Amino acid sequence: MRVCNGSVDLVNVAIGYETDEGIRTEGWWTITSNACSQVLQEPLKSAGYYLHVADGFGEGRLVGDITLCIREEKFVVYDGDQCWQRGLIEADFFQIETGGAEDWTVLLSYD
Repeated sequence: MRVCNGSVDLVNVAIGYETDEGIRTEGWWTITSNACSQVLQEPLKSAGYYLHVADGFGEGRLVGDITLCIREEKFVVYDGDQCWQRGLIEADFFQIETGGAEDWTVLLSYD
């Protein structure tokens, strides 16, 4: 999974996806304007992935309809519910349908 930042702002990206242990969310990848980052190295196994995009101030930049847990610092978290009870932050993620492809590139553009 490769994420490219087509906006004029620096963004921080977190990703979520299904695993055998449940939904896994992890972050952060910082991507400067007009640059790309390989956020997952291995071939994609799920048909759907979730992305959360925040600006340099931590404000969400793209609205999604899936709520998963994140942290302010680098993180790997399993299970996307009961965030605040576990000391985590709730964040909106939007879904990306890969159609089962092993490789996928997402172009972020919101200006």
